[in-house]
Amino acid sequence: MAHRFSIKEIAHQAGLSTATVDRVVNDRQGVRRQTANRVRAAIRELEAQEAQLSMSGRKLMIDVVVEAPQAFLDALNDALRSELPLIQTAIFRARSDLRARFPIEKIVAALDRAERLKSDGVILMAPDAAPVRQAVDRLTAEAIPVVTLATDMPGTSRTGYAGLDNHLTGETAAWLMQRWLAGQATPHVVITKRNEGFRGEGEREAGFRAAMSRLCADARMTLLVQGKEGSDFTQRVADTVRMTGAAGLYSIGGGNRDLIRAISRTGLPRPIVIGHDLDPENRALLKAGALDAVLYHELTDDIRHALQVFLAVHSQGAVEMPGDGTPLRIMLPPMLADGQTGG
Repeated sequence: MAHRFSIKEIAHQAGLSTATVDRVVNDRQGVRRQTANRVRAAIRELEAQEAQLSMSGRKLMIDVVVEAPQAFLDALNDALRSELPLIQTAIFRARSDLRARFPIEKIVAALDRAERLKSDGVILMAPDAAPVRQAVDRLTAEAIPVVTLATDMPGTSRTGYAGLDNHLTGETAAWLMQRWLAGQATPHVVITKRNEGFRGEGEREAGFRAAMSRLCADARMTLLVQGKEGSDFTQRVADTVRMTGAAGLYSIGGGNRDLIRAISRTGLPRPIVIGHDLDPENRALLKAGALDAVLYHELTDDIRHALQVFLAVHSQGAVEMPGDGTPLRIMLPPMLADGQTGG
């Protein structure tokens, strides 16, 4: 049995006598299979510990390239500041390029810069566009791990994904919506998205539509996409709610404060509103009773997940590679009552 540890080290790790370990590593007879397996497991654990120790104190520079609404960017910055100092195996530092409006060519330039600077890892939230996919593949070809955040790019060689199962998230939103709209004949629901290029938003829409068709077959749905429309979009949403008499709004793309304010100016009762991301704006809306539910994932979980991916790559497997995805969470107004912070 090939190994580079002393009999005493292996015995201590396995909790066996040195005589027993000696028999196992030298392939002598008279050792039970379970005991031999304990010795092999101990050697694997010692190898993992050795690799982890080799990472101790190593400085890893990661690049964070994200296009998202400002509230999300603020929350992401908070999560980075919170999580980076907690990782003890290695020392992580981040170069962040976070923008509310991030043209595709500039995203590609940021990714190419990360490649040129020999980044130790890239966290990416961007539209699933061909130039971005190609840039991701260039990074991984240079052994630079890429973790997609919140919206995935499964057609690339990306190393991992930190975020929700977006189809399931849309289905969950539909389940909540149909429960609140129960008893209404042919209810109308408006769906809003920020960008057609974000795969995650499209998956949430698809999950929502599929579940609504099963759970509330008579419901009618109208999709509105903000794109480059800017502030005029909120008025278009309000006008659509007014003209259709919409009973529900599934806000995939955010901007809920402005959407709800514009709808209130119509003088009509507010529709049921389900949004995403537990940022300060949505938290305040929930607490004020202006938002009915928020589906979200903890950005600190996502950052921790991404860092574990990078450690798994750089430790050559000594740190376990996490599976894709992070848990879906739901926040409702009563959960924020009486000073509760939620979570």
